[in-house]
Amino acid sequence: MRSLITTAAMVLSALLTTMPAHGQTPLLPTDGVNASGGEQTEPATQVLSDTLVYDEEAKTSRFAGDVVMTRGLLTLRADALDLREDAEGFQYGIATMAEGGRVHIRQEQPEDFEVLQGLGERAEYDGKAETFDLIGKARLTRFICGKPLDSVSGQRVRYNQKTETYQAFGGANSDNQNGRVRSVAQPRAKVDAAIAECRALQAQGQLPPDVPAPEGSE
Repeated sequence: MRSLITTAAMVLSALLTTMPAHGQTPLLPTDGVNASGGEQTEPATQVLSDTLVYDEEAKTSRFAGDVVMTRGLLTLRADALDLREDAEGFQYGIATMAEGGRVHIRQEQPEDFEVLQGLGERAEYDGKAETFDLIGKARLTRFICGKPLDSVSGQRVRYNQKTETYQAFGGANSDNQNGRVRSVAQPRAKVDAAIAECRALQAQGQLPPDVPAPEGSE
């Protein structure tokens, strides 16, 4: 379960690299090379949106309108994405959706036929506190071979990078009935069986089943 939360926490942290440092031109490097033209060790981050407003003095960036962020096999979808840096150099990010929608985070791990999916009406990253939150009908799910296995859900799910711990909170806007927190962890044998099923499909030249788009994520 911790790997599920940890991967989700990396999403907005990685996303903050799209906000250029003070005094730099607000452009992303070309995929495969860094800004100086040398070989890049990490994948480039791309953000597609209808509009972008970058304020160098305030150290803020706002992406709005059908926002799609990709970084390697990681994808974030939202209606708006706000990034900022404070005077101490700590960075913060907030992704939001219009009423009735949910921010959608997806991380693929093809070697294990795994997809990690995060949903919430709002996603927040606090670089100073080193916390990542999914807020409002929050849910994190690990799929293997298209099957939902581990999950945690509630009104808010928080991961603390400093302590490597996560918390889930219930409330009126929980993703579960009666405002409760719900956590599901499958036995290792079931995980191994799902991986074996996809390996058998792959050996037959078939594609593994994909994870359907979650309701309320668009």
